[in-house]
Amino acid sequence: MTQGSESEGFVELPGGSRIFYRRSGKGEPILLLHGIAHSSQAWDRVIPALTSRYEVIALDLPGCGRSDKPDTDYSLGTQAAAVRYVLDRLHLDLVTAIGHSLGGGVAMTLAYQYPERVGRLGLVASAGLGRDLHLLFRAATLPFAPERAMRVLFHPRMRVPRNLLGLIMSQALGDPFFHRPKQHRREFEALLQGLEEPGAQRAFLATLRSASNYAGQSVSALDRIGLAEFPVLIVWGKDDRVFPVAHARRAHQELPHARVVVIEHCGHFPQLEATQPFIKALRRWLDETRPLRIYPVQSGPPTGRDVPGASVA
Repeated sequence: MTQGSESEGFVELPGGSRIFYRRSGKGEPILLLHGIAHSSQAWDRVIPALTSRYEVIALDLPGCGRSDKPDTDYSLGTQAAAVRYVLDRLHLDLVTAIGHSLGGGVAMTLAYQYPERVGRLGLVASAGLGRDLHLLFRAATLPFAPERAMRVLFHPRMRVPRNLLGLIMSQALGDPFFHRPKQHRREFEALLQGLEEPGAQRAFLATLRSASNYAGQSVSALDRIGLAEFPVLIVWGKDDRVFPVAHARRAHQELPHARVVVIEHCGHFPQLEATQPFIKALRRWLDETRPLRIYPVQSGPPTGRDVPGASVA
């Protein structure tokens, strides 16, 4: 592939499952990681604003989008190992890792497990920075009932009734994802269509339960994030109801050198609901900081034992 070209493809993990990637632009590499049950399409509004100066790599995380959905471990650690494997196969060394929601948790885990690969870290409404979690997600961690309910709710023939039900619940109880839900409903509904695949439903529940329970988030990065010495950007919607903005402020206490941007009249998806303010904050941070290499790159890719979907004897 020539530098600056646009491409997409798959990286096959040691066990045979594949990770889908999109790659475009020219310059320093920026890795974009989406939230739970979504795909790299969640960054479609952001990517064009970056590719004139940066090489942008957007992945579909394991179990999401066009990536394979094996019945395997979807913990943050194994997802981070899979991401590192992709970086190796794409010959990418030091990256700026930017993650939204679940992707933020994966990005932090990548930086913690493989600090030689992350030179800057961007956290957008990130998981792993506090206990609080919206009731909708906490309920999905309960055993038995969610699997059956998801098979019915996310059957392709249920798409129209599901979207109507979501609209009614949003109007009655408040939308958990957006400050202005009507403006972004179709976009959000399109992202959720990936859950119509049975494998995606299983992966969603496995991912959620690996880091959460009915009481809230059970995996915290606050004891690790304070170790970060490289530039950090934290972006949050002030009206986020999935993870409250208090998580951003608490993370700032642990990382006083981080740049924190709170966007007014915005929910859980700053890159969708407040695209221009989000891009402005992101590009300014990228312009004013440089990736910091803390450790030399270790030789060799992760072993099969580290990678989700790998066969381990």
